[in-house]
Amino acid sequence: MINDDELVCFCSAVTAGAIRQAMRDGGRTLDDIRRMTGACTLGRCKELSPRGR
Repeated sequence: MINDDELVCFCSAVTAGAIRQAMRDGGRTLDDIRRMTGACTLGRCKELSPRGR
């Protein structure tokens, strides 16, 4: 399992914990999670990720 502090969205600096919290707060779809956290909204994660993905 990914640590809550680990970044999963590098372009918006969203952590796994923020994603999990959004799900606990009622986020059910990717669009819900995007609205609630800002994840996957800037489209630069692959470019900014140290893993290149």
